Amino acid sequence: MAPHRAFSFPLSHIEEDSRIPPFELNKKNVSALRSCEAFQTIRELLLDRKATEFCDHHDRDSQEDKEAWLLQRDITYALIVPVLEIYRHATVIAKALLGNRHIFDLELVFRGEARGAFSWLQCFVMEEEDWCLTRGCPGCIVTHALVAEPTIRLILVACKLSSALNNHPDPRPHHSTSPPLLDFWQHALKKALDEDPFWGPHVWRTFESRAKALERGIEDLVEQCIEFGSLAAANIAAADGNDDSPPTSPKYGILKLPPTSGPPEQKNWMPSVIMGCWTTLLADAAEAKRTRSSSSSSSVGTAFHPLLFRCSTT
Repeated sequence: MAPHRAFSFPLSHIEEDSRIPPFELNKKNVSALRSCEAFQTIRELLLDRKATEFCDHHDRDSQEDKEAWLLQRDITYALIVPVLEIYRHATVIAKALLGNRHIFDLELVFRGEARGAFSWLQCFVMEEEDWCLTRGCPGCIVTHALVAEPTIRLILVACKLSSALNNHPDPRPHHSTSPPLLDFWQHALKKALDEDPFWGPHVWRTFESRAKALERGIEDLVEQCIEFGSLAAANIAAADGNDDSPPTSPKYGILKLPPTSGPPEQKNWMPSVIMGCWTTLLADAAEAKRTRSSSSSSSVGTAFHPLLFRCSTT
C-alpha cells in the first residue's frame, strides 16, 4: 500500500497546518500566470462551474488564503489535464483495437512499461475521480494532493511533462494564448514535502524515482498510441461515441498525435503531445464559452468542459 496520511478530528496541532496553503509561489510566477490567457481560460471554466465553495474547515480561512487555495487548485488542475488526456486517448485506442473483446483488459493492448503505466493511471482515475475533476472544496483538493504517494507521483510526473513545453518550437513561446509553463511547480512541491511534518525531506528521492518510472511508462504509452494509431483510426470515432460515461462537452476533441516517421533522434514528440493536449482543451473551452453565451441558463451545465477525458472505468 502506498504511504498515506489520514486526518482525524478534532485536529491536532499538525493537522491544523492543513488550513495553510502548502505551496509557495514567487511574484514572478504569479505574474506570468495572470498574464497567461490560456491559464485564465482554465480559471474561468472552474469559476463558471461555481467550484469556489469551501468546506467548514477551510471556510474560516482569511480571504487571502482562500485566494491562494483557489490558485493552487487551478494550477494543480492545469498540470494534470495533459496526463489524464493521454490516458483517455490511450483508452480510446485500446477500445478501438479490442472492440467487444476483453473490454476489462484494456492494458493488454500495450506492452512493457506502457502497460504498467496504463494500468496505474486506470486505477488512479477510478480511485481519484472526484479529485481529478476538482469536485469539492478547493482547499481540500489542494491538501489531498499531499495526502498520499500516488497523487504526489502524478503531480511530479505532470511537472516533468510540463517542462517539455520548454523544448516546443512554438513561434509564440511567450504569447498570451500559449499554454502556461508550470514546471516551477516541481520546486514548490519539493519544498512543500520537505516542510511537511509527515513526509519530510527524506522522501523526495524515493518519490522522484517512482515518478521517473511512471514518466518513462507514459512516454512509451504515447509512442505505442502513435504506433497503433493507423490501425485504430477507422474505429476511434465509433469507440469514443460508444463510451457510456457522461460527455464533458458538446464538441469533444480527439488528441492529435504526431507521426512516427523519421529517425529516432527526430522523434522528440512529447512537447508536441503536451501542446496538442492544451490545443484541444482551449478549443473545446472556446466552444463551451460560445455555447454558454448563446444558451439559456438551464443548459450551461452541459456546456461546461470540466476535463479532457471521460472517467472510463471499463
